Amino acid sequence: MGWKNKIVAAVVAAGLTAFSSLTHAMGELENVTLDVFIYPAGAPLGFIEENVSRPQGVDVDIVYELQRRLLFTLRDNRIFPLQRDVAFARLENDTADLVIGSISYTKERAQKYDFTPVYYRSCLAVVYSTRNHPEIKSIQDLKGLKVGYERGSTAADFIHETGGQGVPFENNIMALFQVADGQLDALIYDRPPMLDFVNTMKTLGLSVTNDVFGEAACEFAFAMPKDSRYTFLINETMNTMLQDGTIDAILKKWHVEKLEDLKQKQ
Repeated sequence: MGWKNKIVAAVVAAGLTAFSSLTHAMGELENVTLDVFIYPAGAPLGFIEENVSRPQGVDVDIVYELQRRLLFTLRDNRIFPLQRDVAFARLENDTADLVIGSISYTKERAQKYDFTPVYYRSCLAVVYSTRNHPEIKSIQDLKGLKVGYERGSTAADFIHETGGQGVPFENNIMALFQVADGQLDALIYDRPPMLDFVNTMKTLGLSVTNDVFGEAACEFAFAMPKDSRYTFLINETMNTMLQDGTIDAILKKWHVEKLEDLKQKQ
């Protein structure tokens, strides 16, 4: 066989393999009901606006596309909002199949849960009041200040390193209002929902720093029970969605900031 024929044969074989993989996944979870929970940390990844039974955002759209391709049914035809720690507890006792909503992949979490491929990367951000602390330009300006962080998050390490006084919180929205009224000098949290909140609630006089840090804490994916029977099919389908541009289109729909663009501003 000549080189030309070998190349043609290889291309055909690769195409058949890809088609076989795709058809294997399509509709594979028909007649399966999944319990899906979302932590509504905020737009654009996962949030609730008016109807609590209809969460919105990037993560929700990805789940609906997974459903379209795999044909599973959502319990009660909805995605249930839940606090992150409670949702993770459900993964551990097998009463949840998928947890979404600004869920970060970490090596520590991967020891306890299965994860989908990372579909979006961002970083942490400092939120501060432009009225109370106009001098804050980066995380390096937090020395001696009261800085909020979500209990159990790696943000506490950054606060300690910069000489700030860490103040744990349970609810990021309440913490944002505490920054606005001066109870907190600043807070550190995932950049995507903070940027959206600040741009939406302009009357609060809040701003977000543009320095890049904490990237390892902001590799977003979905979590599943360890050794879930659905991990392979869901991950295979998400990989296809990453490759065929579906997830890029969803991110673009929600005007999600690209980390590469932020880095270029440095």
